Amino acid sequence: MGEKETHCSLNLLIAKAQRDRCCMRPFWDTDIKVVVRRVKQGSIVRVHRGLYAGKEYWDRLDPHERLRHILRSLSQWHERWAFCGASAAVMHGLDCSYRQLHPIHVAVGRNSRPRNQRYVRFHVLDDAETVAVDGARVTSILRTLVDCAAMMPRRYAMAPIDSALRQGKTTVEQMLEYVDAIPMLRDRERIRAVLAQGDGRVENGGESECRAVLDELGFPVHRVQVEFPCLSHPGRVHRVDFLWERDDGTLIAGEFDGVQKYVDPLMTAGRTIRQVVDDERDRQQCLSRRGVDMVRMFYRDLDNAQVLAYRLEQARVPRGVLVGVFFFGY
Repeated sequence: MGEKETHCSLNLLIAKAQRDRCCMRPFWDTDIKVVVRRVKQGSIVRVHRGLYAGKEYWDRLDPHERLRHILRSLSQWHERWAFCGASAAVMHGLDCSYRQLHPIHVAVGRNSRPRNQRYVRFHVLDDAETVAVDGARVTSILRTLVDCAAMMPRRYAMAPIDSALRQGKTTVEQMLEYVDAIPMLRDRERIRAVLAQGDGRVENGGESECRAVLDELGFPVHRVQVEFPCLSHPGRVHRVDFLWERDDGTLIAGEFDGVQKYVDPLMTAGRTIRQVVDDERDRQQCLSRRGVDMVRMFYRDLDNAQVLAYRLEQARVPRGVLVGVFFFGY
């Protein structure tokens, strides 16, 4: 009989962790020794300091759910911890770039003196409102959005902000009232400016990032999620992510093409990749007949600002006021 069948206590620990949507934390020396062996064998993975998961189970989770598993486990381990920033945003179910998932952000009081760790960063947030969300203690939705605006580059901060507005969890007015009421807040006006730019009509985090980058490059979007009636199929509409109007009255649409558009069931509506591609081609042809030009952008373009700006200029996308790239940090 193999080790997996005979080590009952560890098997029960793994089963309980998966049932609770948490990570496994072995306590007894015998369990720890078996875990070390299984990590070397590849059937168990170390996902955080002291936390483990079955590899097959872990591989099925997306990055956001992996983080939620870790945060739930750390909440049981450190009962006084309250997660903030991007960590809290993920627990609240908000869009957040994979690039912002680590390190884990923890709110502490001014009298605490914890040292930042490689994968955990502590932030002094006096009297921060906290709530229990899905098995973890986190900052309130409004405090979380303020901290995201403070801790993240604006490009990444817009995703949770737009997401919260889209889900109806807050309003721009509520966010601005809240940030004005926080005493002794650093960079208040900058944070306020970021929150004021939130737009719940943006469909996903990638589009939020794209909109922020366009603004920073000096091509602020005039309108988002604009619909045009289809010329070929009555009753059908074609919606574009972004729309600009040039000085001569002509229109140019901006499309942010992420992988989601082709593989996410919520966005494909049951269509195959081929059907999605065909529909995109028909859509572009219909918009062209209406005189609407098109510029397509991909996620990799957001990391190459000079090249993207050149493409936008070549497409005659109207320029606005250059906002500049903000970075807010504690």
